[in-house]
Amino acid sequence: MLNNTQTPATDVRAAIQREIDSVLLDEEGGAGYTLDDPLLTAGLNSLLLAQLLLQLEAALGVDPFAEERSITDIRTVGELIDVYEQAIRAASAGV
Repeated sequence: MLNNTQTPATDVRAAIQREIDSVLLDEEGGAGYTLDDPLLTAGLNSLLLAQLLLQLEAALGVDPFAEERSITDIRTVGELIDVYEQAIRAASAGV
């Protein structure tokens, strides 16, 4: 889990990209992607996405999909990063 000194957006983005790379390396040998790429284009099929979400919850200490938001609403890598950044901000604000 990131501690309070590691929650700037760049650290969250780096952590998420590291976890995506980790998941993709397991199956695909790594793949190039941009923040605007759809999750499927980046190489994340449904099983890999489920694995990624588990790893992100363990690494970041939040699950932005536990209540109101659905993973099916997320289309791109950048949107995934935004959702986790919002969840971390909400958790640190005590919301």
